[in-house]
Amino acid sequence: MSNEVGQAIPVRPYPPKEIFDLDTPNFIPAPELWAWIKAVFLNEHSEVFNPDHIHLDSFYWPQIAVMWANGGFIKQGRFVVGQAEKVMINVGGWKKARQEEQFEQWFGQVPEYLITVDAKFAQVANDIAFCALVEHELYHIAHKRDEWGIPQFNRETGLPKLEIKGHDVEEFTGVVRRYGASEEVQTMIDAAKQRPEISRADIYHACGTCFLKVV
Repeated sequence: MSNEVGQAIPVRPYPPKEIFDLDTPNFIPAPELWAWIKAVFLNEHSEVFNPDHIHLDSFYWPQIAVMWANGGFIKQGRFVVGQAEKVMINVGGWKKARQEEQFEQWFGQVPEYLITVDAKFAQVANDIAFCALVEHELYHIAHKRDEWGIPQFNRETGLPKLEIKGHDVEEFTGVVRRYGASEEVQTMIDAAKQRPEISRADIYHACGTCFLKVV
């Protein structure tokens, strides 16, 4: 794998072959993928370093864990091949113990955040598509800011406070800036260049779904 000026960057990891074996579990931890993410996107000496993610560089594996899944899933009519989430165990008793034990078996501890990637997609995706997917998921894990927009830090550890953030529109601006617009986003861009058919409107207040989205 190389960047546009031809300089080599670390070879991306591919899913292990056993993830495709039906006799094995559907999920396999991917510490090698987190190491690659840190070397490629979080290392300021990398040719494809992205300062938008620098708040994640202070976190080690498995505070932020990554794993392969043996296939994606359907959500709201779309096929999902990647997901970033804050790990929350909102149960008690045996349910809580079972979930914690599973995470400890996978990662040695319960992660704070988890990125899951569809191994089947990763196996066939080209480098650009794979990088775009990974960065999309990284953008979801944002540096939390206060009401004045100032980044927040944990007083005890000094680490950045993190939160799950929704898209800017249909995609993160940073992903579009680095990899270009998807067909859906390009359609939106083309429409924005045209004179409004009715008038400019505050869609945020007109759309209940947008109003409820995580921002």
